[in-house]
Amino acid sequence: MLQLNLKRIFKARGIEQPYKFLAQSGFVPFTAHKYKNGKVEHMRLDHIEKLCTVLNCTPNDIFEWSPDDLLDDRPDHPLQKIRTREKKIEITKLLSKMSLEKLEEIEKLIEANH
Repeated sequence: MLQLNLKRIFKARGIEQPYKFLAQSGFVPFTAHKYKNGKVEHMRLDHIEKLCTVLNCTPNDIFEWSPDDLLDDRPDHPLQKIRTREKKIEITKLLSKMSLEKLEEIEKLIEANH
C-alpha cells in the first residue's frame, strides 16, 4: 500500500509547524490537515507537484510503500526504493552536538556541492 508520509521530510527540512507551512503554501485548511497527518486516500496530481515544489523533493520522498501481500515483498520489486523507512533524519540533533569548527567544515562542503 502506498502512503503519504510528510513527517519525515518536514523534520528533515526543519519545518516545525507543518499545518501552517502547508496553509501558507496555498493548501486549503482541510487539505493541509489531511496531508500533515497522512490521512489521504487519493491525491490530485497538481497537489503532488506542489508538495514536491515547496518541499524541494520528488514523489519518492513523500510516499512510502508497505507490501500488502507477502508475494509483493520481494527484493527486486521496484517499490522497494520507497519502502517504509524506519530511520528518521535527525540532522538537527546531530548538528547541535558538533563543534563550531566541524559545523564550518560542513558548511563549506555544502556550499561546494550546492
